[in-house]
Amino acid sequence: MVTDSNHSSPTGPETAGQLVIENGAAVASGHWTLDHYPALQRQIQQLPRPARDTLNLCLSGIDRLDTAGASVLVRYCGAETVLRLVETAGLRQEQRALLAAVAHALTQSPPAPQPINPWVRLAAGTGEKVTALATMLWLLAGFIGQTLAALMTILPRPSRWRWTAFVAAVHDTGLNALPIVALLTFLVGAVVAFLGATVLEDFGATIYTVNLVAFSFLREFGVLLAAILLAG
Repeated sequence: MVTDSNHSSPTGPETAGQLVIENGAAVASGHWTLDHYPALQRQIQQLPRPARDTLNLCLSGIDRLDTAGASVLVRYCGAETVLRLVETAGLRQEQRALLAAVAHALTQSPPAPQPINPWVRLAAGTGEKVTALATMLWLLAGFIGQTLAALMTILPRPSRWRWTAFVAAVHDTGLNALPIVALLTFLVGAVVAFLGATVLEDFGATIYTVNLVAFSFLREFGVLLAAILLAG
């Protein structure tokens, strides 16, 4: 933050900057610094919007000026107006330089984003997905390795087996899951039986509906439903 304190009073308290519009001129005085930024903002919001093309600046009454106060002045008076009148506004040299620098900064628009080649975007997206897949495979390999290492360490030592935790896990994932597994299996089986019987009726083979349900669950749906339920 650039500040100017050459005109500040060594003993008296700082007064917030004031801005009034008199005869088509913006007359500023006091301290236009970061300490008084909220008060300056409220004051500017209450003032009417000036006609910037014919506005004059009288800033000789400003005691202190920093970038915060300069930004308030520039936003109210307009960057073009400030740059046009900063040399005749009655400021000291360092204050003029600061106000002009802030006005130049506020007039500069951000650079437009450069268009990205679609092939570059495609290559970048593919690289990100490949990297994510490689990271997932690396973590999976690490998990499998840790599991095998733990098994090789614990299996030869039955005294280290945690039977209580093992039985609790079997109880949670096995016995407690029977109601939802039975309900889901019954509903899916009913749907498969209904659709299968409807199709097999055209061939006079409705007697094989039971075989269809049995083989579909033993070979496909049973394992799939169990995996879905265990995955949560």
